[in-house]
Amino acid sequence: MGENRIVKLLAAETKTHKQKLIQQHKVLKEVKCLQRVAAKLVDTYEDKDGGRKQELESMTGADVFGPFYNKLRDLREYHRKFPNLYYDQGPTDQEINLADDPEILGQFSAEEMTGRFLDVTALHQKFINLKNAKAVSYDVYLTLFLEFGDVPANVKTKKYRDYLQELQEYLAAFLTRSQPLVDTKAALEGAYEEAMQKELPSSGPKIEGDDLERTIDLSSFTGEEQLVEIGADTLKEELQKLGLKCGGSVAERAKRLWSTKDFSLRSELDVKIVAPSLVAKKKEGASEDALLRDIVVLEAQLVELGDLLEECVANTKMQVQKKQSRTTEELQKEMENEMGDDEPESESDDDDGEEKPVYNPKKVPLDWTGKPIPYWLYKLHGLNIEYKCEICGNFSYWGPRAFERHFQEWRHAHGMRCLKVPNTRAFHNITKIQDATDLFERLKKESKARDFDSQNQEEFEDAAGNVLSKKTYQDLLRQGLL
Repeated sequence: MGENRIVKLLAAETKTHKQKLIQQHKVLKEVKCLQRVAAKLVDTYEDKDGGRKQELESMTGADVFGPFYNKLRDLREYHRKFPNLYYDQGPTDQEINLADDPEILGQFSAEEMTGRFLDVTALHQKFINLKNAKAVSYDVYLTLFLEFGDVPANVKTKKYRDYLQELQEYLAAFLTRSQPLVDTKAALEGAYEEAMQKELPSSGPKIEGDDLERTIDLSSFTGEEQLVEIGADTLKEELQKLGLKCGGSVAERAKRLWSTKDFSLRSELDVKIVAPSLVAKKKEGASEDALLRDIVVLEAQLVELGDLLEECVANTKMQVQKKQSRTTEELQKEMENEMGDDEPESESDDDDGEEKPVYNPKKVPLDWTGKPIPYWLYKLHGLNIEYKCEICGNFSYWGPRAFERHFQEWRHAHGMRCLKVPNTRAFHNITKIQDATDLFERLKKESKARDFDSQNQEEFEDAAGNVLSKKTYQDLLRQGLL
C-alpha cells in the first residue's frame, strides 16, 4: 500500500515549485510510515517477550482447532463490547492531491518563499559584527558566506565559532524543509569524518618543547642525598631549565630533580612538579586546538551544505539583485504570481505594463508585498509618533519600539563616544546632548562623594576615649594636649 502511494506520488505531474515541494514531503511521510512498520516487524520477529513463540507452539500438535476457536471466540467477544473500533487504512491511492498544504508551506518564512530563497539577514548582521570581520553588504555577503579560504586567523574566535554553528543549523534545517528527500544527516556526518582527518592549521606561538634538556647528568649521582651537595642555586637553575617547580628547601629541590631521572619527556612527569605556567600554556593550547577543530568541522559541513544548496544560493543572489533594481510594483506582481502558484513572468512582460502609483494617502509604511500596512496596525504600534535624538544627529525614529531599540545601535553608540560619555543603562532615554553631559558630570560628582575622604572621614581616639577627626587629632597632638 505504501509503496503504491509512493509510486503514484512520484508519477504525479508537478508544474510549480510548490507542487514539487509538497510531493517530496508526502513521499517522505510515506517512507517514514514504511520505516515504522518495518521496525515493528523487526521487533515482532525478535520476539523479546516470547509471545510469537507461544503462539506458534499453540498452532502445533494434535489439538490445533481448539485454541484457534477459543481465540476466535475471544476476538468476537471483544468486538461485541467495542463495536465502534475501526482501522485507519490511511489515504487511498485515488486521494493523491498536490494542492496547497498549510502544514508544509507554513514551515517557511515570507522571505524564503516556500523554499526558493534563503533568509540569512540575521546571520549577515552577526557576521559584520564579528571582530576584525569585513562590513560587507547583503548581496556581497551572499557571495562569500560559504567561502572560508580567505578568513584571517584573527577572526576565528569563539564568537566566529558560534556564528558558524548558527549558520550550519539554519542551512541544515532549510535543506530538510526544502529538499526533504535529501539525507542531510548523512551529508553532515560525512563532512564531519572528513574534517576530523584534516590537520589543524598552526595557531599562535608554539609552546616550549616537551623534551627534558638536562645540563646535569643524573646518572653520575647515586641518590638525591648526593644531589644536595651541589647547592640550592644550582638545583634551582636546573629545575627552571627543565620547566619544573623550583621552590622549597634544598632537599625538596634535590628530590624533585631526582624524580625525573628515568624520564626524557616533560609530559611523562607528575603534573604536581611541573611549573604552573607551563601547565596553563598546555591547557590554553588544548582549548585553542579544540576551538580550531570545531571551526574546521563546521566549515567543512557548511561547504557540503553549500554544494547541496548551490542552486538556491544562486537564486537568492538573483532575487536580492532584483529587489535592488526593481520597483515596488514589479516586486508586488512577482509576489502575487508566486502566491498564485504561477511561474514568475519574464522581465519583458513586466516592462510592458505601466507603473501604477500605490494609493497611500496617509503615508503609512509598506509591508513586504509593497502594499501599505493596515492603518489600525500603524496606529497600534505608534508608527505615527516621531522621536528625535539629538545625540544621533537629530535622526528621526518612528514608533516607541524603534526608539527604544536605537539606544543599543551603532548610531547612538557613536554619538555617545563623540561626547566621551559611556553608553550605559543610566543614559537610557536621554536624547539631548546637554542632558547627557550634565548627567555624566553629576554621576562623576556622586562617585567622588561616595569615595572615602581620609582627611575628613578618618577618625582617631585619644586615651580618654574621645573620638576626633584626623585634622583635630593632629592639631592637638602637635600642641601636646593629648
